[in-house]
Amino acid sequence: MDTIGTRIKFARKLRGLTQEDVAKHFGINRVSVAQWEGRGNSPEPDKIPELARMLSTTSDWLIKGIGKPPADDDIKELSVQPLDDEAPWAPSPDADGEGYERDHFVPAIPGAIPELDAKAGAGEGAVGEVMVIPVGNGTISAHKIVDEWRIPPAYLREAVSNPDKAIVLGVQGDSMVPNYAPGDKVIIDLSEHELRADGVYLISDGYSEPQIKRLQRIMFAVPPRCKIISDNPTYEAQEVDVDALRILGKVAAYVGRR
Repeated sequence: MDTIGTRIKFARKLRGLTQEDVAKHFGINRVSVAQWEGRGNSPEPDKIPELARMLSTTSDWLIKGIGKPPADDDIKELSVQPLDDEAPWAPSPDADGEGYERDHFVPAIPGAIPELDAKAGAGEGAVGEVMVIPVGNGTISAHKIVDEWRIPPAYLREAVSNPDKAIVLGVQGDSMVPNYAPGDKVIIDLSEHELRADGVYLISDGYSEPQIKRLQRIMFAVPPRCKIISDNPTYEAQEVDVDALRILGKVAAYVGRR
């Protein structure tokens, strides 16, 4: 439990609460709670004390892991009824930012992969209707499914490691011109969330919207470092520690217009 997200999830499950319970308590979207527990945004500072009280722990333990973690005998009764936390989530017409979890996506066109209402920023981000998709051991916010793409199965199997983890995103911004222009569509392989080889990836710093960038590992660097490169020469390259970078997926193929 080395992050605030894992500690929130641990305490919530120990308390017998669902993400929906926590969301209703704070009057927010369940997606926001999923982001707290994944690798997305942490709770706002003014929510931490009430969240700690709800989860029968302390603010210090939630934020920094300081002190004794909550245990069964610490649980206090609250006016919240637990629900089935493992049941698949389907969008409610009344929900703010309805969407689908990628693992539960069932295409209307057999074999199709979803296009999300999120333009992978190439110099800037775009916010659409939020959904949650799994990445590694955590989750990221993504967006409402707006279309389906029926990719030839043989081509898709060759392009991605796992077709069930493939999505289509639109590109926004000009930082990857001429190879990726605004309005282009690309296939993202969500199973590729580590920098195993140089290439073009969907990345985030953990705070801003995802962006498409070219990553190049710096040889012999300790700790491992990489360059974040924009194909457009007017944008300067950056260097970061690999561990500081959130790799959300790898650009596996181009499927859009030219």
